[in-house]
Amino acid sequence: MARTWIYNGIIVQKDRVLEQASLLIDGNHIAEIREDNGGWDQDPFAEKIDAQGAYVVPGFMDLHSDHIEKVAQPRPQSLIDFDIAIREQEKQLVCQGITSMYHSLTMNGGSKTSKDLKALLRTPENYNKLVQLIRKHNSGDHIIRHRFHCRYDVTNTQGFDQLLEYIRNNDMQLLSFVDHTPGQGQYKDLEFFKNHVMGSDKTEEEKEEILRKRMNTARITAQQMEMAANLADQLGIPIASHDDDSLEKLDYVMKHLHIRICEFPITMEVAKEAHQRGLKVVVGANNVLMGRSHSNNLSALEAIREGCADILVSDYFPASLLHAVFKIYDMGLTTLPDAINMVTYNPACAVGVADHLGSLEVGKWADLLLIQRSQSMPVLGTAFVDGDKVMDIRYREKTGERYAG
Repeated sequence: MARTWIYNGIIVQKDRVLEQASLLIDGNHIAEIREDNGGWDQDPFAEKIDAQGAYVVPGFMDLHSDHIEKVAQPRPQSLIDFDIAIREQEKQLVCQGITSMYHSLTMNGGSKTSKDLKALLRTPENYNKLVQLIRKHNSGDHIIRHRFHCRYDVTNTQGFDQLLEYIRNNDMQLLSFVDHTPGQGQYKDLEFFKNHVMGSDKTEEEKEEILRKRMNTARITAQQMEMAANLADQLGIPIASHDDDSLEKLDYVMKHLHIRICEFPITMEVAKEAHQRGLKVVVGANNVLMGRSHSNNLSALEAIREGCADILVSDYFPASLLHAVFKIYDMGLTTLPDAINMVTYNPACAVGVADHLGSLEVGKWADLLLIQRSQSMPVLGTAFVDGDKVMDIRYREKTGERYAG
């Protein structure tokens, strides 16, 4: 089995930083971590990598991202072959530090005849095709780990039996229930929904009519939600709530839906309460980079400052994870281990894989990254997945030469 020593690195573990240290990958596991930066020079058969002061951190785990939808449908009228989309997307993801992607696919029963062209991607046929390809790529030729995060839209009354089938077949690795009905959750502010979600190409009368229909859309019953949650819990599938906007809703989902994860709480009050009750609270990395919520809800920076945010997810821009981690560290909101934990150890704990992934410890699978700082910006140079070096890239130094033409 292949052996690789990484030396002269700043190894970031879940509770400390080893300023100059070495790490041995043996096969697909971490075999040794040396605080004295030794070992590598006494091993003639191993590959040697001089980290040159780079941060050595675990591979990132992104529990919530619908980015695959944008790759598969880059234009409203253009659907790319899904197999191509996944293969090309994972090349991007590994270059952004993501070694485990939980593809967040919204199951809302899209229609080929809908005026919303995004619904074409979400037809039951296309949705199922994506689900099966995620499974295929995770077990066949692949670069990163692919997982399925099923975001079940509670207004999808026709798709409930298919949801149960996905659960029974163990197709999903994370389940959440989504309700984007205006007037609650993410779209509690009706004026925001009318002015920013519907767009500017509709009259006020048209917006009011759409709003009325959306607010009166049928939903699956509470009993159905609880049936699906009970089945998922029995099979060990972690469950997340989504856009909790009140303590009453938090009480309900904790009591009846077996949730471990609180995604995008709307208010600080809910975020603090969820964190205090032991849930892993998820905020958006894009929210961190922008300094605000794009839908005028909870500020991720404020939640982190108050100590009630546990996990960062990319949501729709995978590159945000790397930059958000170093932004909160540079701002002094967290220690470096705590910042890294938000995209590694904490999500691994939330979905039950921390025995194998999420931190640099002897015996764990060797998913890890080498990250340099270039003019204060974090730059990913090398990535390993299961001990295999799957990405190695370097910026060229400026030579002063000019290109012709």
